[in-house]
Amino acid sequence: MEETSQDGVGGDEPAAGKSYSRSEIAERIAETGYDLDHHPAHIIRKVHQRATTCFQQVMAGEDLTPTQFAALATILRHGEVSQNHLGRLTAMDPSTISLVVRKLRKLGLVTRGTSSTDQRMVIITLTNKGVDYTLDRLAKSNEAGNRLLAPLSAAEQALLLELLQRISED
Repeated sequence: MEETSQDGVGGDEPAAGKSYSRSEIAERIAETGYDLDHHPAHIIRKVHQRATTCFQQVMAGEDLTPTQFAALATILRHGEVSQNHLGRLTAMDPSTISLVVRKLRKLGLVTRGTSSTDQRMVIITLTNKGVDYTLDRLAKSNEAGNRLLAPLSAAEQALLLELLQRISED
């Protein structure tokens, strides 16, 4: 007896629809050429997981995520910046950058104020502690990147970064 799968989503009760045999499903998958292990989005997600692991290893004992460090490093580089612009510079949506800034404020690494020219604009600035904290961790962040790219030659690393930059551009 062949197993069947119902066309439907969620719960124990299958939605009304066509019933497919495993061989029909396999045939349909083969027709599309779909292969999760070679799908770019899946590979990039796996690389992202590895990058996060490398970051956590080099920052062991730190209460810091890669996203939070990206915000700190960006403020360090640009100086005071609006929260909205910081989100764009770090590729974070407004709700994510808001959570990141809240956490960094709790840690005493950034301050949040308003623009002198536009009271609606939220300005984020590193505290002195935030500057020291970020400067002291730049080399560790580089080490995480080096660990991630270690399996590749220098030429492969440069090519990979160039290609990733190209596909990440809007």
